[in-house]
Amino acid sequence: MQLDRIDYALAEGGQRRLLLNGFSQAFQPGRFACITGPSGTGKTTILALLAGVVQPDGGRVLDGATAISALSAPARAAWRRASVGLVFQTCRLIDVLTVADHMALVARLRRQPEAQGAGHRLLAQFGLASKLGQRPGQLSGGEKQRVALAQALAARPRVVLADEPTAALDRANAAAVAAALRRYAETSAAVVIAVSHDQVMIDAAHDEVRLMK
Repeated sequence: MQLDRIDYALAEGGQRRLLLNGFSQAFQPGRFACITGPSGTGKTTILALLAGVVQPDGGRVLDGATAISALSAPARAAWRRASVGLVFQTCRLIDVLTVADHMALVARLRRQPEAQGAGHRLLAQFGLASKLGQRPGQLSGGEKQRVALAQALAARPRVVLADEPTAALDRANAAAVAAALRRYAETSAAVVIAVSHDQVMIDAAHDEVRLMK
């Protein structure tokens, strides 16, 4: 994945504030990168650009030779569904589904039956094997984050984008998640990118991309 001379401005109070100006950064398969820096420097915006959720004002977002930013909205959604695992800071689990249902859902949406079993193995790895029958309302914030991460990794995406995936975790669970992201990048030759302020995550990453105001 690559950001090539990206310009991006935010609309604030009727004004446009330049957030990224000619920003370029390449992210390599097989490596786990952690994006760090003060608030307001564009960390989460970079994840949204890489996911094709928002469009740059200038420059290109590339997946290999494919310019994701040049695709139509439906084509970007299809690419995202086939290639990207997303972990949002707010988790975005479905209230009426159990933890096990979430693993079955990703298997169905990705048309990968094996993803269900992979999700269960990841849940066990994250200490959640006993939570399969519970719904999000019965889980702590940290448990929900780990369920969301297991769901994102279960279908073996080529690209994983995670926004503060350890924000609600204690040090031991944060270390387990950080190690899992690094291991996933290495064993799957995947591009893994996380936004984080957590030193545990930064220490586990192969690369740190630090943004400055």
